[in-house]
Amino acid sequence: MRTINFFLQLLFLGLLTVFTQVGGLIWLLNRALWYPRKKTKWRVVYRGLTFGLLYVFAVVCVVPLLARLNGRMPLPMGASNQKPLAPKTLLTCLANRHYVNANLYQLALKQGHALQKIDPALHLVYLDANFPFGDHFPLFPHRSHDDGKKLDLAFFRYDTRSQKSTTDYPSFLGYGFSEPPLPGELDQPNICRKRGAWQYNLLQEWVRSNPQRYKFDAELNTQLLQKLADDPLTEKIFIEPHLKGRLGLGRMDNIRFHGCQAVRHDDHIHVQVK
Repeated sequence: MRTINFFLQLLFLGLLTVFTQVGGLIWLLNRALWYPRKKTKWRVVYRGLTFGLLYVFAVVCVVPLLARLNGRMPLPMGASNQKPLAPKTLLTCLANRHYVNANLYQLALKQGHALQKIDPALHLVYLDANFPFGDHFPLFPHRSHDDGKKLDLAFFRYDTRSQKSTTDYPSFLGYGFSEPPLPGELDQPNICRKRGAWQYNLLQEWVRSNPQRYKFDAELNTQLLQKLADDPLTEKIFIEPHLKGRLGLGRMDNIRFHGCQAVRHDDHIHVQVK
């Protein structure tokens, strides 16, 4: 029984590290605070509460300060007039997946203000960015997002009920609600599927989208992509080829196809700075 318990704890430690980077370390620190040592029905509750409180304190107060020593800063956890940026879900921030370098922070802030000029009610919505510490520490399940230079952004959709542009549509942490190719457009997802890239369309098979209510906002997304591509801080942008063609972005050389080894990018925008 002790062996099973040891391996379960080891698995939990590994998962915390993979998905939050620092969660495993905080869990180990919390072990030193575990008491009463005697087995009681309240010990499990105590362990959970102390870990939760310690984790939130570290994520909100300690990690952002230490991350700056590594040249990274957290994106805002909520939008304001001064910082019109917000995560699709707060889970992104609680998992420390919202850290960027100074150039990417500046780019995101600039695009958020540009959206405000179009409509004061709009703000930039981000998905996954990077972990706070170290280069080449993978942000699972992404292939990159390991150096502070990458950021995923949500596409805007037009809600036919509220008759407003929004990013508040159902999806898995902001991913999976795709805008598939229309007849006559290059069907890269199908090409990758035929090449055996099983992961390419995986999220789209899991997420139940509602394209009848949430229409792809071509005009607003085009403006966002043009401003991102024209910014001197931007190195490259990944979206699906059919969207690049549909939105008339063919002249933008830094808007590219990412390859079948990744996942499809008609559910989000991938931005990388120099």
